[in-house]
Amino acid sequence: MADDRTDRPTPPILLLHGVFGRPELLRPWIDRLEAAGYAVHAPTLPGRDPTDDHVLARTGIEDCFAVALDAYDHIGEPAIVMGHSMGGLLTQKIAAVRAPLAAVLLASIPPGVLWPQLRALPYLVPILPRVLAGRPFLPSARTMREVPLNTLPATERAALIPLLVRDSGRVFREMSMGAPATRVDAARVTCPVLCVSAGADRNVAPWLSRRIAARYGAEYRVHPDLPHWIVAESALDEVAGGVLEWLERTVG
Repeated sequence: MADDRTDRPTPPILLLHGVFGRPELLRPWIDRLEAAGYAVHAPTLPGRDPTDDHVLARTGIEDCFAVALDAYDHIGEPAIVMGHSMGGLLTQKIAAVRAPLAAVLLASIPPGVLWPQLRALPYLVPILPRVLAGRPFLPSARTMREVPLNTLPATERAALIPLLVRDSGRVFREMSMGAPATRVDAARVTCPVLCVSAGADRNVAPWLSRRIAARYGAEYRVHPDLPHWIVAESALDEVAGGVLEWLERTVG
């Protein structure tokens, strides 16, 4: 029997970047999803492209959520929501107030407290003053190499670090303390959920990722050797390939 997938319309995707990120850093994902027939909408969260410290200084998670929700509503039809890191938290929040076709969480920040891991603490200490004060910041290249990018090839880490952007200390403070803006009513998330985690993640501990998946009755997948930057181009075939297979099976 002939494969009729090309005759079926694919739903749009809202793709949300994470901390220190911007849509252009998700270009490999955008290209792969569009090649599979999906129309991808990838908004820029406040103050990140171009970098604007005045905007970042007054930006919290609710401000980011407002931008993400507005982008979803402007699509004008039920869509898939997909997010990396903080974008994963925003994906959960959208799924609780709208009716997306599916939600895909990529190394997602949890609702509630983002508990630090002991091995990451030495890298967190230098940024604590800015986080506690809610000031914009960008960690050192060494911190980026050893925490969010830790298991990527050295050449890829070197290429990514100059492209990362400053982020909001207020957002980090809210995530670290489990502020009300991080909370999600799990009972209101009724769409299918895929939770994809990174086994070498030094930002979001594996036990937190498992808890997120259990919270939504999600399908759970772990990539043991990948870091928090699970959206890296070098991991595209491994991670995006599985996501596309799940989307075809779940909403295709």
